[in-house]
Amino acid sequence: MTKTIDSDVAVEARRFSFWAPDFSRSVTVGVDTSQAAYHAFEWAARHAWSLRTDLQVFLADPADATVQRVLERLPMLTAHFRPSGDDPVAALEKASADSAMLVLGCRGERHRSLGLGSLVLPVLRRARCSVVVVRGRPPAIRGEYGWITAAVGGCEDPVVLRRAVELCRTRRARLRLLHVHPPQPHVSAVPRDEVAVRRAVLFLRTTAPELTPEVKIDSRHPHEAVASLDSDLLVVGRGGQQNGVGLITRAALYHSSCPVLIARPEPQATL
Repeated sequence: MTKTIDSDVAVEARRFSFWAPDFSRSVTVGVDTSQAAYHAFEWAARHAWSLRTDLQVFLADPADATVQRVLERLPMLTAHFRPSGDDPVAALEKASADSAMLVLGCRGERHRSLGLGSLVLPVLRRARCSVVVVRGRPPAIRGEYGWITAAVGGCEDPVVLRRAVELCRTRRARLRLLHVHPPQPHVSAVPRDEVAVRRAVLFLRTTAPELTPEVKIDSRHPHEAVASLDSDLLVVGRGGQQNGVGLITRAALYHSSCPVLIARPEPQATL
């Protein structure tokens, strides 16, 4: 392993480079010593390797035995280790501006937590790229189901579908469209809103004709719907207002049975 210097920051790299690295397509991951963070690191490392791109790692000790075991299984992966300083949220926000994806664990170590309820939501609000929160069943984290699920029904559907299609092509996975239509109080019969699903299918016919999606309209509460998925990844929009996340996204962050990708909004994209 070779040490290099990049922008006055010590960087550990798996391969030495004689030019300044381009991180615009890199995968960035925040790692503390929690088990969830190690799962996030392994997920991010495998994803970066599949994309043939670099991995930026914040907080982790390059000599950490768990980190080393993962890197030894991916000998062609270049990993750059970076300190986060006193403000990990700011460090990850800055890194996200030059990254294709930011990966976090769903829970973190008590005092250096990158877990939900401490840094995940603040980082999500400020990130400038798509964010993956790694959680759920071990087979889902390992990518054993062969399904990518896109939650549709909101104004961010175009970017959600684009991210889902990219992942299906990278992983050679099948695509599922999920529309959650939760029960409403004081209404005896609520017709299922299938307009969003029809629009999504039409969108895919022009952007990804090779994919024939499975369609699932779920009338349960959001937390029940996302907790029962047999999927490798759930792709959602951020939803909500400027400083928050929507109902489906929040349910996914806390209850999803698989990792969750929160797609970065593209205001000009329309169906």
